[in-house]
Order: sequence, then structure tokens, then C-alpha cells
Amino acid sequence: MKYFLLLLLLPIISTAQTNEDYIRLVKKVDTPRTYFSLPNSSANRDQMQVQGDLSYPASTRRITVGRNQIFVISRARSLTFSGNFTTSAALSWANRLPALQQQYAQGLNNQYIGPETGTLFSYGPAISTLEYDGSHYAWDNNGQLVMKGSGNGKAANVYNNSILRTGMAVTNDISVKVSYFALRGQPWDLYLKAGQENDKSIISQNDNLRQHGGLALSHEMNNNKLTLKYDYGVDRFDYANRNRLLNRVYQYSLLTPVSFQNEQGTMIGNTQRSYSNGADNPLFLLQDHDNDYARRFHNASFKLENNTGRISYSLAPSIQANRTNNTEAYAPGTTGFTNGNITRRRQNDLTFQTRGNVRFELPTILNKQTYSWINLSYDYVNVHTDIRYLGLLPEYKYKRITHEPILSYSTGLRTYSGWEFNMDLGNKVYISNTADKQSYWLPLAALSAKKSMKIGSKWSSAKLTSKLHHFNSELPINQSVAAINLFNYSTTTATGFLPIMEASRFTGLRPVYHREWSNDLEVNYGTFNLNASYYIRATRHDVLPVISNNTILLQNVADHVTKGLEIQLAHGNRFRIGGKTINYRNSLSFSTYKNRIQSVTDGYNYTPTAGFSDVYTAIVAGAPSNVIVGSAYLRDANHQIVTGTDGNPVVDPQLRVLGNPNPDFMLGMSNYLSYKSLSLNLSWMWKKGGEKWNGTAAMLDYYGRSASSAAQRKSETTPQTPVAENYIARADFIRINNISVSLDHSFRGYVNKLKVTAFVRNLLIWTPYKGVDPDQSLLEPGNTTGLDFFNLPATTNAGIEASISF
Repeated sequence: MKYFLLLLLLPIISTAQTNEDYIRLVKKVDTPRTYFSLPNSSANRDQMQVQGDLSYPASTRRITVGRNQIFVISRARSLTFSGNFTTSAALSWANRLPALQQQYAQGLNNQYIGPETGTLFSYGPAISTLEYDGSHYAWDNNGQLVMKGSGNGKAANVYNNSILRTGMAVTNDISVKVSYFALRGQPWDLYLKAGQENDKSIISQNDNLRQHGGLALSHEMNNNKLTLKYDYGVDRFDYANRNRLLNRVYQYSLLTPVSFQNEQGTMIGNTQRSYSNGADNPLFLLQDHDNDYARRFHNASFKLENNTGRISYSLAPSIQANRTNNTEAYAPGTTGFTNGNITRRRQNDLTFQTRGNVRFELPTILNKQTYSWINLSYDYVNVHTDIRYLGLLPEYKYKRITHEPILSYSTGLRTYSGWEFNMDLGNKVYISNTADKQSYWLPLAALSAKKSMKIGSKWSSAKLTSKLHHFNSELPINQSVAAINLFNYSTTTATGFLPIMEASRFTGLRPVYHREWSNDLEVNYGTFNLNASYYIRATRHDVLPVISNNTILLQNVADHVTKGLEIQLAHGNRFRIGGKTINYRNSLSFSTYKNRIQSVTDGYNYTPTAGFSDVYTAIVAGAPSNVIVGSAYLRDANHQIVTGTDGNPVVDPQLRVLGNPNPDFMLGMSNYLSYKSLSLNLSWMWKKGGEKWNGTAAMLDYYGRSASSAAQRKSETTPQTPVAENYIARADFIRINNISVSLDHSFRGYVNKLKVTAFVRNLLIWTPYKGVDPDQSLLEPGNTTGLDFFNLPATTNAGIEASISF
């Protein structure tokens, strides 16, 4: 704190030796020249003589006269600073959870079967019909459960085995700008920033820490601006969840019967204490078994730029270093890992990148109505990635060097009638050491027309742009594809998932080729603004990871086309009520897209993109991208379900396309309203369409833990093998994303503004989907939006944030 107070006093100290008469009269201090106003003085404009007993600093460069005042323009050395400090605290809790039954105990066929038997199911009797016998029983301190009337009379408890808690996040960020003004030239600007976030997640015993900092130095001399930057960061998590450990914890907390309490202990002697020897106690999994995640990154760069004259240029080299260490451990006795398992993963990424740009403006013609320029840009990227699993082979070493020069010509015409026309033509080259073919012809072209006019008392404009461009891309070598290992496991064996295999190579592939045509419309009328964009993107040689002979290979698999429309409408204005001004702004956004797989390389149809061996999302020729594939009932030529000799439906031995996770459209709205120093923000979103496989509901039904299984208990007292087709559900939702109320106040002095904001994020969601938020992913990180297998719940966050500007 004492150093912070010293920082606040720095401007006072730095100006203590200057002339106090002039400091009292300072009008502007944050400029390279300081303006002093000396009122009640007279001056002779012609002779520039000052009447009166006045003195001024020796660094004064010029004296000017305005009306009856003298303005002394000083070049005194000075040091100024400004900055911002922001602190926030927020509570978080799960916003949606699956509905569980609380009525029936562990067992089968309405018979109680205890945890020592190893049964996994909750198809036992109503817990209200059971009581304890008071005996010494390792699985419950109250004794063993027996039917009422045959025990000690103490009614059976209904245990709550949730591992969720109220989370809390505290964040602090500070940024400071220090400017030094010399006697001549532009100022030297130093930027400093630092921040930290402590996050206690909603899962017990799972805490995360993020820290970051950085500095930048900027100075302009002879029309050249130089900026030096350095940033660093540290992330420390208790669990990385790369192996879905936290999903596993959440899974067993839901599946634990209400007749068993996990909190009574995690060990019986030398063995794990759980409701079944085929399941885990989630608290046992969360014990400190050396799990850890740490990531450190350092970024350094400089940028030299000159934007004056006909020739402008910029050069921006940078270097980035990232080191990630994962320790993923299962203790001996964990289900599927009798002797335990520990995986230590190390990933080092080093990236050197240089971006350069030169622009030459050609002479204008036709009385400066036409203008044109030639632009040459060049991107060079050199990436090294090393991944090691300690004690395991092989080591994965990747390297990619890319060159991407772009030469373009742009021209435009402005007319006196308010029209403006622009044209861009160019070509891009893509050269990569990991691509099997280099691309020297990737043309781009754009045409635009704009009309500005005055309609009534309001200025308006309309601009139409049509653009066609081609570009290549490759799968980033520092992006792990180890999640595809999950395809080696079914939903019933997923507890053995170990992501310990990476892509064998990134070389020998054709780069992914994109051709995109877009048409954009921008209309402004008074305080109304409309933006619309329609695009068609054709993608060829798309790359996916596939598993072959226990090796992950990258393959050019599919060609696909995406067509989309995006519209944004915004309006803002102000009005007065009772002499007070109220400002408002509303915006509405709409987006929709359709994609289709045009062709798939022979032998790769139904290639999984995410999921398990028995249900997954896939690339299927003629279908939308990432359709859901899984088990379905066998149907005849009339599409009727075939029944077997036992009268039960027959399951098709072939997996089928079951659903499409892609939405029909997305609609969002944001609203802003301010009155004096008070402001209100509200945003919400509607996603229409899209489907999801609810594997969580399937497992809860199968093991008798869902509320729906309790409702059917009279007809179903034994588990029924789930069929994926029965669990394809709509994933539409309407969500209130954010509500915030802010109060700000301005001050005179070193603290010039205080802003306090109360907020609630992800407040409410309305959806037909049964379970957690349908936007949650199967893997973190990941984009597996079509699958739900004990996906972790999303959170609602409520808190307060304070920001001080000085």
C-alpha cells in the first residue's frame, strides 16, 4: 500500500520545483506543450511587449496574445501519469441441473441391494420403507438398511451427494500510463499493467489462479513511431480436465444412490469406499493425487511505423514462448485403474512472427477526386512445438514455417454529387514447409459504391461492397488433437479415457483451401444504422484427425460449402424529460447459416469429429457438418420400427445419422439506457433449432437415478439399455446474457472518475432441453456442441465491479 501511495504522490513531487504562480494557472498539462493563461494583463500586439511585473519560465518558447490575455507556451520538462484500477468480486452457481429422483434406494426389482454387492443401480424399494439396523457397517455409520419394522426404528436418510458449491471469483487489474515531456519532440509514453484472478469454481476442491502483467514503451521521432511491448502470464489450475476427470467426478455424484453418502469417508481399509466397486466416490477422485496444471507465457514485440507522406510502412516482429505442464493422476483403487495411473505432459511452444507492410499512394487526378495506392504486406511465421509424455514414447516435435505475401492495388473515385466508388485487386501467396503443395495464385477482388445525401434534416448514406477472396489455412501445430482418443472408448468404458496420443505428423497434407464471396450493405439514416452481410464460403481439402493402427493421422477428408446471412440494426438517441437528458441505444442482431458436406474422400465417410465409438458427431457426405451418429431402431421399407420375437424393438446393427446440432438462426438484442450518472445494460439471445444427444439423461435413466425413471417405476423396475435415438433432444434456448447497472461520478483532482457496476451474467435460460445448459461442450476446450455426456454445468455469475480512473 505504501508504494501505491508513493505512486499517487509522484506528480506532486515531480512538479514541486516549478514556478508556483504558473502551476496555479495551468490549463492543460497532458500535452507536449503546457499552456499558461495570465489574465488581467495588457499587451501591445505589434510590439509584443508585456505590461506589468510578470515573469515566466526560461523554457518558454513563444508568447501569443489573445483578446486581453497573454498565453505563454512553455516547453518545460514534465512527467505526468494516468491510469485505471479495477476490482471485482462475483459469486457463481450452476444455472441448470438434471432432475434426479430422491425416492428410491439402491437395488433391483424393488429389492434393496447394498453397496457391498457391487450393484450400480437405483431400482430398489422406496427409501421411505427402509430403516437402519444400528449394526457396525463400513458403508454407513448408521448401520445397514433393512425393511421397516425389522431394524432399530431410525428412518433411512435421503443423502445429498452433490459436489457443487457456490463459487467465487475475485479479480484485480491495474494499468498506468506515464508520459515524459522533454523540451523538444514528442513525449515518451510508458504503459504498465498487472492483474490477478482467483477463482474458486463451483466444483469442490477445484481452485484456479490467473496472473498477468506487461509493459510497453512508445515514442515518436521524425514521423517514425516505435513501440516496444512485453507481456507475461501464469495460469495455475488444480485440475486441467484434459482427461475429463471433473466430468467423471460430476458423473458419479449424480449416479450415487440416495441411500449412500459419499461424505462419510473415501476409504475402507486400503480400498476405496464407494457405492459400488464398479464406481468411484467423487470425493476420492478429488483428493490430492498430484493433479496440477500450469501454463506460463511470455510475449515480446516491437513495432516501427510511419504513416506520413505518400509512402507509409510498418514492421512488427514478435516472439512468443509458452510452456504448459499437466499432471493427471488417478490413485490406486480408482475404477478402471487398479494400480493407479499418472500422466505427466509437457508442451513447449515457440513462435517467431514478423509482419511488414508498405503502402505507396499514387498521385491524385481529376481535381483530387480519384485516389489510389499500392500495398505490399508480408507475414512470416515460424512455429516450434514439442510435446512429451514423461515415460512414454514417442516424443512429438512439430515445426512449421509459412510465408504469406500479399500485393494489392486500390483505387477510388469521389464525386461532387455524393458518390464514392472503390476497387481493390490483389493476390496472395501461401508457402508452407508442412504443405505438400504451395499456392502462388490466391486472388482477391472487391468493389464498393457509397452514396451520401441529406434527407430532410438528417444525413444518410448507403454503401454496398462485394468481395471475393481466396485463402489457405492449416491446422495449428500447437493445437492438440489428443481429444480424438475418446473415440477409442464407448460410453460404458469412457472412465478409462487417457488422452496420451498426439498427431504423428502435420506434414504431407494439402492446405485447406477457402473461396469466399461476400456482399455487405451498410445504411445510415440519422441515428439508425443497418449492416447486412451475405456470404458463401466453399472449403476444399478440410483436415481431420483419424485413428489408424493406434496412431493419430491427419488427413484431407472433405469438401463443404457454408452459406450465411448476418444482419445488425442499431438505433441510439437522446430525449429530455423534465429538463433531464436520457440517452439510449438498442441493437438487434440476426445470423443464420447452412452448411453441407459436398464430398468425402473415399474410405472416410462417417469420420468422427468428436465423441465416443458408439455415439459421435461426424462428417457425412450430403449432410450438414458434424451431424450426430449413434444407435437407432431397425426400420422396414415403410420406416416402421421392426420388433423381435419377444415383442421388443430391434436395434439396427449399423449406426445411423440421428440429428443436426446446427441452429436454424441466432437472434440477439442489447439495450442501453443512461440517466445522469446511472446506466443500465441488458442483453439477451435466442437460438432457434439445433439438436443434441442427451447422454446424461440416458445414463441417469439406465441406472435409475433420473426423475423420469422414478415416474415410470411402476412399469420399469430393471434397467433398459438406452438407444441413442431416444435421447436426441431440441437444444433451442432463450437466454438473458447480462444485466448490469452502473453508477459513475467524476471528480477534480488525481482521482477523476469512479464507476461502480453491479452485474448478473447468464441470469436465466428457457429451453426444452432437459439437463445442463445445452451450450455446454463435451470436452473443455472444444466445440462438441452436439453431445452431452455428463457435461459440466454452466454458471450464473452475480457480482460487483469498481473502477477508478486517475
